[in-house]
Amino acid sequence: MTESRIREEADHYVLPLIGREVDQICVDYAVTLVVDGTDTVRLEGPFTLSVGALTHLVDPQRLETVTPVLGLFRAVVVKAYAGKDGSLALAFDDDRHLRIEPDPEGEAWEIGGGLPPVSPSYRLVSLPAGSGVQFY
Repeated sequence: MTESRIREEADHYVLPLIGREVDQICVDYAVTLVVDGTDTVRLEGPFTLSVGALTHLVDPQRLETVTPVLGLFRAVVVKAYAGKDGSLALAFDDDRHLRIEPDPEGEAWEIGGGLPPVSPSYRLVSLPAGSGVQFY
């Protein structure tokens, strides 16, 4: 099943990434996952990536910590939630999970994409200090 629109639930938003594949990974001062060539998940703050029983702390500012993210190439998204508190949780096939908490001082992550007229354009940004998520 693939999600085509953002769906609001009690404490989070279900993102339109479910059932889609990570087909590009970019590393600069952030880690960006490109999903099906149309949507981007840009992670600017530290986050955890769990692969089975192992959990890695990834800090995009420290290149030596980014290597585990490369294993997400061709991973299929099975869950994608933006918490109303500004957190983000993604789950992938093969028991892989990514989680990023809101940054007290800046934007921890942003997601954007869509392919009009097939799917609507959207952009979400995690606001500083856990004050939620902003839609653009």
